[in-house]
Amino acid sequence: MSEKKRKSRKHLLNPEGIIWLIRMLLMSSILLNGLVVVLDIYKDAEVNEGEVLEATTDQSELVFLAILALILSFLPDYIEKWRHIHFPQQLEFLLILFMYAGIYLSARFDMYYRVFWWDDLLHALSGVMIGFIGFLIVYKINHKHSMDFNPLLIALFAFTFSVTIAVFWEIFEFLMDVYFGTAMQKWDLPEETSLIGRPYQGSGLRDTMSDLILGSAGALVTSFISYFLYKNEKRKTLKWMMEVFPE
Repeated sequence: MSEKKRKSRKHLLNPEGIIWLIRMLLMSSILLNGLVVVLDIYKDAEVNEGEVLEATTDQSELVFLAILALILSFLPDYIEKWRHIHFPQQLEFLLILFMYAGIYLSARFDMYYRVFWWDDLLHALSGVMIGFIGFLIVYKINHKHSMDFNPLLIALFAFTFSVTIAVFWEIFEFLMDVYFGTAMQKWDLPEETSLIGRPYQGSGLRDTMSDLILGSAGALVTSFISYFLYKNEKRKTLKWMMEVFPE
């Protein structure tokens, strides 16, 4: 393999290269699904109008979600440029990958229903990532005054911040289901659905509680990491935070 090809491949496999690959996939999806919507609209009149409308609605939803995910993928760049908050490349990569998986892939491949642990995985990971954001917020608010905190207090804030966001998200899901007829809390599962051989009764309640429990578990992981980082590697941790929030 030539040196030029090796460098090109290395660039593609680094976090920045994968981020741009995700963006290009989203752009391609917008164009292709948008084209399908246009073609469906101008289909032969003999085709069942109900089927055309359903297909057009599905494709339009994918276009909207792809546009949303694409816009959000540039949010870290906007925050870094205009709010002077530096996202470490690895953290930016994880955030964008999470948004891509949660917003677009979930709808495109119907992951929530095809892969039973998909929703659980996303909520657990969101608990971890939001917990780290809470960890950074402590520094952002207090670094100009004093960072002489008990590590337990920082860990507790990271945990409660993440769990609070999870609670607000579940409230958002509930309101969407009530006022817009969505099924974000999986209340529309068939009656014959079972869990470990037993009837899956109260599916909306089970979905909400499992989301909160897994989000809290992810937050707990972050709080443990935050505690030991700040207790045992305080100087190194503060240096990293200074890179995230440069003066």
